[in-house]
Amino acid sequence: MSHSAVYAGRESVSTRNPHSAAISPAELTKALAKLSPEERILGQWRAAYGCPVSDEAKAQFCIHAVGRTFRLSDVRLWKEHHPLGKDASNNGTVYLEFFYDGTASELEGHQDEFTKAFEQMIDAQLQERRVVEFRKKLTARRRAGRGVGSASNDLDTAFAGDDVTDQDWRDYLRKPVPPSEFSIRSFREAGCMLLFLVCQTSLSLSASEVLGQIAFQEHFPIDGKPQEPSKSDKPLPRWVYGMAACTAGMTVVTIYAWWQVVRQVALVGGDPSGGSLVAIA
Repeated sequence: MSHSAVYAGRESVSTRNPHSAAISPAELTKALAKLSPEERILGQWRAAYGCPVSDEAKAQFCIHAVGRTFRLSDVRLWKEHHPLGKDASNNGTVYLEFFYDGTASELEGHQDEFTKAFEQMIDAQLQERRVVEFRKKLTARRRAGRGVGSASNDLDTAFAGDDVTDQDWRDYLRKPVPPSEFSIRSFREAGCMLLFLVCQTSLSLSASEVLGQIAFQEHFPIDGKPQEPSKSDKPLPRWVYGMAACTAGMTVVTIYAWWQVVRQVALVGGDPSGGSLVAIA
């Protein structure tokens, strides 16, 4: 049976990653805030390495190509290009690895199609982030002009009617999105029991920060303000429950074995005729 057939029914979007950060994101944010922008962003990507990707990123980072939907499983810093101690030596380029449910063999003869779809997805995420930023700024501007009590309109109607009267604000969304400098460097497969299609990419510093703000909300503040940690309602993978049951079973067996050892020592030590102890002078 081919790998594609084996993994056809497995989608990372249906479960959540059971891992978490080793150090509190709040503590790291304070320390990283003192660094240069490049060192700070790379430090944030290092801190997020192996942490659960937000449900928002899993939904928004899908790639529709080759007649199917590739769903995101993980995003990680491509560490071979970012060795420790050299965070400011890549001229503003960040290298990331995107892990998707799938195999490299599915892209044979269709890599150009997949690459184009990937680029469109990245551009769409950057533009959507600008829309969100614009709405927040517009809402804050209206509150400052009319008072908090009169600024209760919904964000979705922020562009309606005469709310936007300043031409500078009208032109905000017409401005070109800063170049993402996105490029797919190579493809590979990863995993042992579960295979992933890994897209090894490079992109600009600002673009990588925007993607980090979507994928790892607790690690990437916006304008220096921490985001609310993403809360997933997805179940844990089934192997987590199996491992927990196995660990609990081994713990019980270990405790019972030690109890038997202690019991035998107590019985022999408390019975004068239970053993011949020879004292060596």
